Amino acid sequence: MVNRAGCIRGCLSLISFFFLVFILLSSLDLPELNFDLGTTESSDYGIDMDSLTTQKIINASYSWKFVSTNLSRKKYHITFKLLASEVEKAMQLIHRIGRMSVRELGLDERINYRNSEIEAQYVWGRIYTIVYEKSLPQMRTISKGFNKVFRNEHLNSKDKVMFLISFVQNMKYDRPGGDLDLFAPLESIAKRFGDCDTKSILLYSLLERLGIDCAMMWSEKYKHAMLGIHVAANGEFKIANGKKYYFLETTYPGWHIGELPPESNNKRFWIINEIDAIEKSTQSNIPTNEDDPNHDVRPSPAIP
Repeated sequence: MVNRAGCIRGCLSLISFFFLVFILLSSLDLPELNFDLGTTESSDYGIDMDSLTTQKIINASYSWKFVSTNLSRKKYHITFKLLASEVEKAMQLIHRIGRMSVRELGLDERINYRNSEIEAQYVWGRIYTIVYEKSLPQMRTISKGFNKVFRNEHLNSKDKVMFLISFVQNMKYDRPGGDLDLFAPLESIAKRFGDCDTKSILLYSLLERLGIDCAMMWSEKYKHAMLGIHVAANGEFKIANGKKYYFLETTYPGWHIGELPPESNNKRFWIINEIDAIEKSTQSNIPTNEDDPNHDVRPSPAIP
């Protein structure tokens, strides 16, 4: 049988001991503990589309923190000085695509695109391809600006990729609205926000210029889009043309390569398309015949 009286006396003695230790420590002049890892350095950059022009300029400023592979932390401030005329071209591109017929999009008119799954795969695959292809000239200047940042900051190959990912993930998430609910890459930079497919196409165009093989991923069932990147990684991926493309969430910060949101993790419902891997003959000309009898057959609003 347990001696309860002895146990109680022992517990009281232990409590008295710790109380005396607490009083002793309270009377000592101990140094303060500083949990601050140090102030975050800052770097300011300007990316200018044409410093010699007299045209109207749109300034779009971004600020976010980036932690490099060596765990150095810095806050970056980048101001994009964009030609208003180029931003207008990006806006008109989306408007024009939203008015295209099935034939103008370069699709087979014999297929029933009213079927939501077929529309998601073929119509939106074509839309993403056109947006990407027609945005390339504008994004070359933006990429050159980022390359200047990389050189000045002495970033290694992995940090360059993660820098661009963090830039896009930290961009505000919001729906573009309009006929397609989509922005072209330069327009999203100018307006400083975008939704899932807008931000995915933007990051696609930036990473491809860096030499990273990408693919668009989107799902009609989940009403969502993500980027696929062909890098050495762990986690969830889909295969296209024999290559592993790892899922990358672009909507918010904190998502890592290979992570899939739990609510949309059935890969069977995800479409994958290398929107830059098409024949040059289909890229060169986009017809815009306003007299096309099927001109009113337009794609439905974009997925978020």
